[in-house]
Amino acid sequence: MQVNSLHRQAIATPAPNLEIDARADDGTIEAVHPTSAHGWVLATQWHPEYWVKSDDTLARIFAAFGKAMRECQQQRAG
Repeated sequence: MQVNSLHRQAIATPAPNLEIDARADDGTIEAVHPTSAHGWVLATQWHPEYWVKSDDTLARIFAAFGKAMRECQQQRAG
């Protein structure tokens, strides 16, 4: 997938509990997630919100995030 790499810094060496999910052509780490998270976590180096209305993959990321947040809220409410 294409991403908008508008950053001047990036992860050089991920922490031991981070798994790399995406890299740019130049090797820049663009997305990671923790291997031991207690919930839904995806960290992106790019700005997925820029194209969420025109890119189906980014829309699915936001939909999954929203679903996870609603489920979390329901669990906390009992």
